[in-house]
Amino acid sequence: MKPTASSKRKLGLQLAVMFLLLLAAIVLFLPGIFRPEQTLFSNDGPLGRLMAQCHQLPGRFTGCWDDLNGIGFSNGAAPPGISFGLQFLLKPIWFSKLYALISLVILGLGAWCFFVQLRLVPAACILGGLAAALNSCFFSVACWGVAAQAINAGMFFFALAALADPASPRRWIRVILAGMAVGMGVIEGADVGAIFSLYVVAYLVFQAAIGGGARLPNAVAGLSRVALVALCAALIAAPAVDSLVGTYVNGVTVTRRDEQTQTANWDWATQWSLPVRETTGYLVPGLFGYRMDTPDGGCYWGEIGRDPSVDRYIKNGSQGPPPTGFMRYSGGGFYAGMLVVVLAFWAIAQSLRRSAPLYSLAQRKWLWFWLGLAMVSLLLAFGRFAPFYQLIYELPYFSTIRNPVKFISLASLALIVIFAYGVDGLWRQYLQPSGLKAPPRWPGLKGCWVNAGTTERSWIYGFALGLGVALLAWFEYASSRQGLVDYLQTVQFDDSTAEAVASFSIRQVGWFVLFYVLSTGLIACIFSGAFAGTRAKWGGIALGLLLVADLGRANQPWVVYWNYQEKYASNPIIDRLRDKPYEHRVALLPGERPLDKLSLDQLYNLVWLQQQFPYYNIQSLNIVDMPRMPEDFVAYTKALAAGQENMSLRSFIRFMQLTNTRLLLASADSLERLNRRISPASEQFRVAERFDLVPKPGIMEISSPEKLTAAPDENGQYALFEFTGALPRAMLYSNWQISSNDQAALDQLASPAFDPTQLVLVAGGWPAASTIGNLVPNAGTVTITRYKPKDILLKSDAPGPTVLLLNDHFDPHWKVAVDGRPETLLRCNFIMRGVGLAPGAHTVEFKFQPPYKLLYLSLAMTGLGFLILAGGIILNRLRSNAS
Repeated sequence: MKPTASSKRKLGLQLAVMFLLLLAAIVLFLPGIFRPEQTLFSNDGPLGRLMAQCHQLPGRFTGCWDDLNGIGFSNGAAPPGISFGLQFLLKPIWFSKLYALISLVILGLGAWCFFVQLRLVPAACILGGLAAALNSCFFSVACWGVAAQAINAGMFFFALAALADPASPRRWIRVILAGMAVGMGVIEGADVGAIFSLYVVAYLVFQAAIGGGARLPNAVAGLSRVALVALCAALIAAPAVDSLVGTYVNGVTVTRRDEQTQTANWDWATQWSLPVRETTGYLVPGLFGYRMDTPDGGCYWGEIGRDPSVDRYIKNGSQGPPPTGFMRYSGGGFYAGMLVVVLAFWAIAQSLRRSAPLYSLAQRKWLWFWLGLAMVSLLLAFGRFAPFYQLIYELPYFSTIRNPVKFISLASLALIVIFAYGVDGLWRQYLQPSGLKAPPRWPGLKGCWVNAGTTERSWIYGFALGLGVALLAWFEYASSRQGLVDYLQTVQFDDSTAEAVASFSIRQVGWFVLFYVLSTGLIACIFSGAFAGTRAKWGGIALGLLLVADLGRANQPWVVYWNYQEKYASNPIIDRLRDKPYEHRVALLPGERPLDKLSLDQLYNLVWLQQQFPYYNIQSLNIVDMPRMPEDFVAYTKALAAGQENMSLRSFIRFMQLTNTRLLLASADSLERLNRRISPASEQFRVAERFDLVPKPGIMEISSPEKLTAAPDENGQYALFEFTGALPRAMLYSNWQISSNDQAALDQLASPAFDPTQLVLVAGGWPAASTIGNLVPNAGTVTITRYKPKDILLKSDAPGPTVLLLNDHFDPHWKVAVDGRPETLLRCNFIMRGVGLAPGAHTVEFKFQPPYKLLYLSLAMTGLGFLILAGGIILNRLRSNAS
């Protein structure tokens, strides 16, 4: 049916209302946006990381060389998606404030658009959009720093909106737009976006299967739509797909060789699985806690993120030394909202009615589709806790997708769609039924029961029975409090924390009971006709207020703000590390891990390494952000016995020496032990400055390592050591050795007899064999005159031919020029960069230049998508004016 001008005005008004409601609802729960000194907590994209020079935009659009972790690695170019576009436009501070808000608005608008295209009533479209934006699955990850997943879900809804009407006269334009939305979702969601794209394919296949007409034409049209969506998605997401292949697919062999066995690889891939019992989180928010650091007993105590080796350790009676893997690690939830669950259940029940069905046959089939999608996704989210994930794990490339719990987002989306259908049915049946001639008078509580029909009374009886079960479960759970405390004490909670966690968890069941009563009570009133006719809008408002109040209260613990000025305040130790950080790497001495929170280990790993080091561009040998370790780096660290739990101090010192790790943080009494491992007479380690850990100014109580800072103290417990034996970042060698066997080179580097200050190993390329061994007593000098993560300029001067070793990770996308002329990039000491130099003074420039032609393709397709969309809107307006 052709839309009229009046219907278009109503649609525009509905959009405006939807947008304003989304902003109001989300801002209500993100108050720190308006405080200038605060930014929203972000685990995966903290402000420090955004401020790091290697992640600055627009430079990262053409490639990112992350020089802050290990010895550097290629971290992929920033694809031209919504997230990086926002980061470029808003800059780090405002991006940190607004990213979560914008992503949730996009998700809400995407859901609203899809429901509009399904021709659901306006109340269903608006409430469905609010339910999507405030769903804990997406709200929590947005607050955790992975707001791109909320945008990905929004793109999923936009794609489905474009595909919802296969009979549209502009259906092929819609298919192209859907493909672009899918591609943008892949850009935003990476592997999660790829999973979502498979569900779009399932949607198209099902749409073709239930379409009217002959089966063969339907099948051909369906496959054509799938192909066109896939093509457009691939074109717009080309840079992201290339990165996915390089990071995930090409990393498969590394992972399997590294772990040695299929069992170990399975453990790695399924560590973040959803325990079956934790599906109760759909109904009871915070039953298993919230974030790991939520105060007052709200910390997460479930099993998501638990290393399987810990499971086996506990199952075997906790005998022997405990494993080092995570006991648990989670930063997200998936509470759907009590009203959402109840109405979704009601909608499914209505779809199964044989007599006087509320929904059309097509709508009932779609409800079953979404129910099936939700169930399949939930079963896959169980991962290693159920047999279902094993079925797809054996498929090509699926073993590279880590964390089955990612499938829970698809189950959440399906539940939201079913809820929207539920609101639509509720509205048409009880709020504005077609046969209502005059609105009834307000019936009162007694009238609610009297006016309810037989079917409605059955539902009210069912609601009452459910309340009885809920109260009984609450009583039983509260009665088993001591058992819960005993369990918590066996999984690394102290006595006081276990008591607080148990109390918090039991209170959450109470909140569940309260919102169950409010939700079922409101629905019972609607069943009675109390909000029918002209009072329908008040029924819609009541549903909206209850939905927002429930999800808003449940989402509050996910919202954490930082005073970034206080958090990133420097100190004398940080000041020393940030001075020309490209000339030295820094590391923490391994093996010293005291359990108290006032330890250097806690401060270094949780605060400095993840926050302050990237903020000040300090380069650390320790790794905090390397999604998939490059194969050569894995082999290198393995050969040097680096990064292993049983690594010897001698191996660690050799690792430091070869990687230009000149600064070391450790206990002050480590000096003698460090020097003894090399040569007591050499004293290559010396104390640069002693310090102690003290509270930050104005902090009275130390509740976390973030409240600590370092202060110089001649008698301090800790020290910053300088290792004079470390190789400089750049060095000239007049003596080199051609090494064509990588394993032999690794063995030689690890050998105590090898002196890396006198000889560099070159994997071919320079110089010609006839000049090998042409030694010069004085190799010459080299200095770094300009340093940027992707562009390094050096000046060298030597009386004879030399090899310049730059102690940064080799990558074929690095290019080198000597005096402005391209030269061959050498791979030195197995994994470092280098170049051969003729005698004399030279200017040497290393540039990281990965190919980025796919960037232009993606930008062109994005521009085309906007042109198509704008053209469609303009053409629509012209047709409306003409009519």
